[in-house]
Amino acid sequence: MLGFRRVKRREVKLSRAGKLFVAFTLAVGFAAVNTGNNMLFLLVSMMLGLMILSGLAALVNLQSLQVELLPQQLLTVGTLGHLQFRIRNPRPWAVWLLQLRLPGSQVQLARLPGRGSAELGLPYCPQQRGPLPLPDLLLGSSFPFAFVWRGQRVQVSAEELPWVAPSHEETSAMAGAEPVTMDALQVRARSEGSADVLGLRPRLPNESLHRVLWRRSDWRHGWDATPLLPVLERELPEQEEVALCYDAEALTDLDHEQRLVVLRSCLDAVTDAGAGWRLCLPSGEWIGRGRNGYRSGLWALARQIPFPVPQPVAQKRRAWFRR
Repeated sequence: MLGFRRVKRREVKLSRAGKLFVAFTLAVGFAAVNTGNNMLFLLVSMMLGLMILSGLAALVNLQSLQVELLPQQLLTVGTLGHLQFRIRNPRPWAVWLLQLRLPGSQVQLARLPGRGSAELGLPYCPQQRGPLPLPDLLLGSSFPFAFVWRGQRVQVSAEELPWVAPSHEETSAMAGAEPVTMDALQVRARSEGSADVLGLRPRLPNESLHRVLWRRSDWRHGWDATPLLPVLERELPEQEEVALCYDAEALTDLDHEQRLVVLRSCLDAVTDAGAGWRLCLPSGEWIGRGRNGYRSGLWALARQIPFPVPQPVAQKRRAWFRR
């Protein structure tokens, strides 16, 4: 798993409730100075103490927490996905009101039990194919009064970053290029199979029950729910497959990224039809049938070099009194 290295830089922000509390504290302070009322001075002292206590409690709430990015994550360009993180609490007591932030996205966790862990999905929409350079991640807390938000920056290591596959739809990368049809790209060829087991797949509607592998069926949801009936799929002795080639004649007028977009859309169409396919790229060949091997094909498209030039992620700092 991918860990994070803590950065000493921290952030402190006032919430809306904190801003109102500061304004109310100032008003009570001016009233205490004008009237000389000792009760108002005592009230101002208590309110200032609550502000300090809120900031210190949020800081202590973040100590010793461990954040991990789950490995083998694959997203799609221009599609909103979820980055899966795991937060561990090694201390015996619970922590409250945690928050993970990326520019334009955030996710909250109300309570994390002592010596426990929780997985969070942070929404994120990548814009480029290849390894995903995540900006700085913020782990923060507003415990206990939600007056002050204390955050500390954790920086993502570059060892096992998530990968981004090309888009399966026509995007800005295809601007100015003529559309390529599926019939113009695919080349059908016959291959001799060995009748080996390809894997398990869900049973299709109106498919014979004799093909169901009953000992692997899932009845955990009870008799009222529709069970998951797996079917053992074997490679046919002789089958017809669709060859999706990077060097196809229909793709000669497209650049590198546009070719990958077309190959991704055609791969989705072939897998939805349940046909056999062969993905031919400069880095190698990947073979599958239907959804079997589909994820391997997406990984191959995501890792195909050269990668686009990474664009810097703009991080805007919010003003102190801006909502």
